Amino acid sequence: MRNPFQYGRELAPADLVDRQEEIATCVRTVQNRERLFLIGPRRYGKTSILKAASETLHGQGAIVFRYSVEAYPTIEMLVSRLVADATEKLAGGREKASEKVRKFFARLRPEVTFNVTERSWSATLGVSSGTPHEQTQLLVDGLAGVERLAAEASAPVGIMLDEFQHLIELGGRSAEGQLRSAVQQHASLGYIFAGSKTRMLIEMTTEASRPFYRLGERLFVGPVPRADFHGFLHHGFVRAGFKVGEGALEGVLDLAEEVPYNVQMLAHACWNELALGRRGATLTVAVVRQVLERVVRQDDPFYTQVWNLLTSAQQKALIAVVREKGQNLHSSRVLRESGLSQPTMQRALAALKSRDLIREEERLGQTRLRLEDPFFGTWLALLGHT
Repeated sequence: MRNPFQYGRELAPADLVDRQEEIATCVRTVQNRERLFLIGPRRYGKTSILKAASETLHGQGAIVFRYSVEAYPTIEMLVSRLVADATEKLAGGREKASEKVRKFFARLRPEVTFNVTERSWSATLGVSSGTPHEQTQLLVDGLAGVERLAAEASAPVGIMLDEFQHLIELGGRSAEGQLRSAVQQHASLGYIFAGSKTRMLIEMTTEASRPFYRLGERLFVGPVPRADFHGFLHHGFVRAGFKVGEGALEGVLDLAEEVPYNVQMLAHACWNELALGRRGATLTVAVVRQVLERVVRQDDPFYTQVWNLLTSAQQKALIAVVREKGQNLHSSRVLRESGLSQPTMQRALAALKSRDLIREEERLGQTRLRLEDPFFGTWLALLGHT
């Protein structure tokens, strides 16, 4: 029987837990040619939500262009891919495509070619760009060309940009204004901007002085409701004929800190362990803990490398985050126990954030720091640091 707990890839809609509302909102955004900011930490399933929404839209006849911005070293490479995909999906047959693309993307002066063997399009831009401003202008012109093509399409057309904040990191602060001035004029495209730098995106969309202020709706991707995840886990184990001991599923959720990726990863490993029959066919708290320890030990080279790249102050700050559950890190007690001054602690935490090792979580009126990967905390505990 196939292991029902999947991770490490874009999940199919059937593998997602309680994300129907988020998927429906993404679908509606494209159908209505609106704008949506999908905001949430890494490992919470934003990419899978976009995949499920794009599949739903495709089934309804819509046309969706979906990209992970981080997959493109330069904005120019992203725009080239966008032009090639627009040629395939919106420009009509091969006879008319080249002429149409040169007309609608005139400022980019693109050359598009069709590979008969692979049956795919590629594009090369005929303009050069060096500065971040010029790079962003390429994207502005590319989106304008897609808008013109979409205006002639009979079906809804949407653009989904995952890890959207990377565009701002590549294009600089002025990229916000450049992109807003373009996107707000487009009436034939629906846009979904997804990102994991939650504080950065919240500031971009809520501060009145920022260009993206009130450009579109915001949707925050948070933890899956615990009861829903509990039911999903129980069904996955019981359906395979395994028994579930008292507190075992709560242990999975607690040790993974309810981060969807980590919950699926730990449940996957536990399911495989039971399938081997080494400890019978019952999931217990002891089995969950033993499996987690083995998973963490398997990733020891990765965690060791990350750990050794940190300065002593950053290591001490990271240990404090885990010990104190991300709260009161600037208190005199925590600073004294960590052996750090307040300025040093502040700089160390900022460095850990920039390395995507920790993040701020704001819930129920409180703010705390959390590990991006909760299993890193388990690794620290195995070393006796916490």
